[in-house]
Amino acid sequence: MPETVPATTDPALWTATEQAAAIRNRTLSSRELLAAMTARIERLNPVVNAVVTLDLARGIAAATAADAATARGESSGPLHGLPVTIKDALTVAGLRSTGGAVELRDHVAMVDADAPARAFAAGAYCFGKTNLPRWSGDIQSYNEIFGTTNNPWNLLLVPGGSSGGAATAVALGMTSFEIGTDIGGSIRIPAAYCGVAGHKPSYGLVPCGGYLDGPDGGLTEPDVNVHGPIARSVDDLELLLGVLAGPTPERAKGWTVALAPPRRTSVEGLRVALWADDPGCPVSAATASAVRGAGAALDAAGAHVDDCARPAFEPGAAALLGLGLVGSAITPSLSDGEFAYLAAIAGDPNRPADQAEMIGAYVIGHRGWLRLDRERARVRRAWVAFFENHDVLLCPVIACPPFPHLQTGSFVDRTIEIDGATRPYRDLIWWTVLIGMAYLPSTVVPVGRTVDGLPIGVQVVGPYLEDRTTLAVARALVELCGPITPPPMALA
Repeated sequence: MPETVPATTDPALWTATEQAAAIRNRTLSSRELLAAMTARIERLNPVVNAVVTLDLARGIAAATAADAATARGESSGPLHGLPVTIKDALTVAGLRSTGGAVELRDHVAMVDADAPARAFAAGAYCFGKTNLPRWSGDIQSYNEIFGTTNNPWNLLLVPGGSSGGAATAVALGMTSFEIGTDIGGSIRIPAAYCGVAGHKPSYGLVPCGGYLDGPDGGLTEPDVNVHGPIARSVDDLELLLGVLAGPTPERAKGWTVALAPPRRTSVEGLRVALWADDPGCPVSAATASAVRGAGAALDAAGAHVDDCARPAFEPGAAALLGLGLVGSAITPSLSDGEFAYLAAIAGDPNRPADQAEMIGAYVIGHRGWLRLDRERARVRRAWVAFFENHDVLLCPVIACPPFPHLQTGSFVDRTIEIDGATRPYRDLIWWTVLIGMAYLPSTVVPVGRTVDGLPIGVQVVGPYLEDRTTLAVARALVELCGPITPPPMALA
């Protein structure tokens, strides 16, 4: 059931569901909500650098119009009057939209991207854009135009990427909700690192036009990539998925979306596979403990939890396959010079094998991609068989909790310390790529904390197009493991 009693008196920190209800019931105006968010941006954004473009005149005009409509007894939809920021990878008509790249430093979009357009049609309005890495291409959120976004739980750490500004803004009450993009974990990792809720929809469920992955981006929908909500509650995710899901504009004349209901309406009897760690990508002790704790909570509530069940494929090979598919999908983000450089070093015999494999993913060509796509079809069939016997899978989002800013080197050659061991940077997206390349839905919620109080999230993964099942189980986990709470700096 939707929340009915906000946990704080500051409406900026209420869930979007609560905010929309208050506007609908006329106990809160859109102007008041926008003012509360603006105050938070003025106070907190200088230290986190999440919101990078702000148009208050636009926001005030939209809020005033929404309040006038409310007074007339009119509503634009379930998101009526909600002020939002939008990740700067997505175009918003009339607002600077850069993709985090200097090539588009002064670019003002002419049209709304598909997903934001659906939110605006449902009554929300945009008053700002949030930070990201260049062309959404990192697990951190920094670029040459706007600088670095800091984690709202610890300013010395990353908020995740690429929707790091978006998740930070949600965590701190700077927006009612956000729309992120996810090709390698860009909704799921920031949601986990910022302690909020995020949903990576099944591939193809939410239209993805208007995504800036290059100077001429926005016209096509990359493989693997999805757009989806980041919010302060699972109720919000469900509300927003209902708004965002649908055919692309050109398919709307003949296609509709009718998602299946959750497989089960309670935890009792739920069939849960628990995959808390793996030799192919060991996770930190704190991460494994939090994921196992989530499984134990479901088990205690009556679910059937199996910590030995695995899909019928070799996970390391599947993750490497996923890296190849993601690498191929993001080649439009490479300049001609970058592509030529990667092609030149792909066959370097002195390059470490793991780096050579990753580099090769960028330059495989269409024939190579077709080979990977066939392999993916086999993996997807294995997932179908797996979910015949299990309703959901619980697994880590990322191999470790938030880490310090790391801006030297590149994605290919960086390393990171996890529990004292030096690991390839690419290990950080092993778990998200394993799920994303197979097009599966995944809902992320916080289920634990480190000894330093940093949030740790879990992926609730389900069968393709059974997004409502993952949302239902994520909601149960929030009830069992504790509420989604804002960072201390949001309450100071």
